[in-house]
Amino acid sequence: MQAIKKIVASSTNTTSRNVNQRYVLSPNRCTNVFLVGKEKFKDVCSKRMLIDTETNEEFCPQCRSVEKEDQKLAIETLAIKKKNEIIHLYDSFADNSLINDKLKKATFENYVPTKKELADAKEKIIDFVTSFNREEPTSMIITGDYGVGKSHLCVAATKELMKKGHSAMFIQMNKLFTKIKSTWNKNSEMTEDKLMSLLAKVDVLIIDDFGAEFTEKDKEGVTWKQTKTNEIVDSRIGKSTLFTTNFTIGELAGMYGERDFSRMMENAEMLEMHGDNYRLRNFKKGE
Repeated sequence: MQAIKKIVASSTNTTSRNVNQRYVLSPNRCTNVFLVGKEKFKDVCSKRMLIDTETNEEFCPQCRSVEKEDQKLAIETLAIKKKNEIIHLYDSFADNSLINDKLKKATFENYVPTKKELADAKEKIIDFVTSFNREEPTSMIITGDYGVGKSHLCVAATKELMKKGHSAMFIQMNKLFTKIKSTWNKNSEMTEDKLMSLLAKVDVLIIDDFGAEFTEKDKEGVTWKQTKTNEIVDSRIGKSTLFTTNFTIGELAGMYGERDFSRMMENAEMLEMHGDNYRLRNFKKGE
């Protein structure tokens, strides 16, 4: 044991000597000027400079320490500012029409799967929320039958992500287009550019009922919506996006075209949900 302590002590001393040998005192003193107190009195640092013998750089250790703290604070402040900008944009954008009253109550706890496939889907979406990392974005395309709880689970995911401090947004596809058109009103506080910026910046965007625009008979309207959809998908590259849809993967590929659909599928996991209609089941029970 004594031998080990001697080795550790020797190693520590050697490291200390190496650090001390690298930096030597400079004959010069720091001339940086800073402001002191409320009166903003100007003072000169005047601390002895050090020279890094490996790089020949002359620097003031005190000012360098302050500079690093300032840089760290600036990064943290910028992150908070960006997050607040997103929250402000979301507040300006959101209203009660985005999510119907029943979905507002959706949680992971009150979603009761009726079969293993739906239980597995629930766990995968919970895992997405739990492991979410904005630096390692992943996406998900959730396909399946009407009324199996795709929207329910995604609203629950949105709530949990926001509780964890992430910016997340859930919106039904056709309501999104209605919102875009509402920005054309000259009295609207939200501009189309701001709205598109919000959709691009939010950490997790969940688009519900993806592909619904293709059910319209108005071909010109479908073309405009498809163009906007492509803009949104392009802006989400490098971000996490979840899509819910009643269409199959093959049908979506045919609707959007191979090139555009391949961008949607980038880093995306496909999740299928098939089962009884959740809404009709509750209706039959008289709930």
